[in-house]
Amino acid sequence: MRKISGIFILIVSLITLGLAMNQSFINKIKSEKYFDHLYPKMATENALYKALFVHSDRWRYGDLYGLSYLHQYKFELEPFTQYPAKTNGKSTNRVLYIIGDSFLADKTLTGAFDAFDNVIFLDRRFPFGPVRLDSTKQNYLIMEFTERNLNGYDINKTDEIKWSAEQIKTGANFNKQSPAAGTQSLPSSLTDRINKILFNRDLSRNLELILFDNKTATPFKEAKAALNYKLFGRVANEAAVSTDKERLFLNITVDTGSSQSAFRPKTKQSVDSIASNLNLAAGYYRSIGFKKVLLSVIPNSVSVYDQNRMPYNHLLERVEQAVGLPVITVYTIYKTDKRNLYYKSDAHWNPAGMQIWVNETNKVLNSNLN
Repeated sequence: MRKISGIFILIVSLITLGLAMNQSFINKIKSEKYFDHLYPKMATENALYKALFVHSDRWRYGDLYGLSYLHQYKFELEPFTQYPAKTNGKSTNRVLYIIGDSFLADKTLTGAFDAFDNVIFLDRRFPFGPVRLDSTKQNYLIMEFTERNLNGYDINKTDEIKWSAEQIKTGANFNKQSPAAGTQSLPSSLTDRINKILFNRDLSRNLELILFDNKTATPFKEAKAALNYKLFGRVANEAAVSTDKERLFLNITVDTGSSQSAFRPKTKQSVDSIASNLNLAAGYYRSIGFKKVLLSVIPNSVSVYDQNRMPYNHLLERVEQAVGLPVITVYTIYKTDKRNLYYKSDAHWNPAGMQIWVNETNKVLNSNLN
């Protein structure tokens, strides 16, 4: 019996290890784990598969709840407003591009802006480019950043693929043929390939995803988090509690040891450097055919709701004043609005916060049309 049990455990362990090494499988269940609550139709499909691999609370109640598992910050997230394409009306012959981050990722923005027929979002967190424009359209661009992501921005250090000066000169940036997709070569030898699998740097994280990131583990994670918080005042390293105990923040926006902290002093020289890099990026985008480039910076939630916990560096306002671009600013509006504009258990704005941004963006875009 002991031998059978050992063999069974060995087989289960090998299967689990094999699944953790299969990045395609990991990507599939990761997507379903974190978004299946948004698609009720999936709930009855493959019940055993979902019971074993899917249902997770990590993002259901906000990314900061999923990092800390503090039960008092377990709030259901509201669905965002969808802005579908306009079904009637005269074409404007304008296209709006947004190069942004997680605040605008996975949103339907096609019909959000009155003066544009289409909106194309490019997520700077992942490789993309080079951006190819339609020469028959008027193309506009918004460079959108979360306040903390202004720090260290340099277009030449991103994963964006840029056009060379020679390519721009020949008009390749307006060529409607898709650029050749880059290919990643396999390791040269069988040994290298095996090493790449066995020493996959994501293997430990993948095993945790399969074994412990499931809904059944939530009560245990919450109990552990509550014990650490009540007895020792500790929360997960990635999260921080507001001074009024009403919400959670990303710890990197609070901890002055982080370059992204809203409370880390910023010299005029560092602000000017950020503004210079933004201006250089805008110059490149204009050179490839954008008629106008605008800047939008979304405040850190701590900058709106807890700026008095330490001296606030006012990075957002200082960059907006220093940069030589049209600016879509919402900081002052957010500060004076009495509603809650950010999820209390997530690092992002809620639908009300986003709607303010859409309204202000429409105003600034309309005043900057050529």
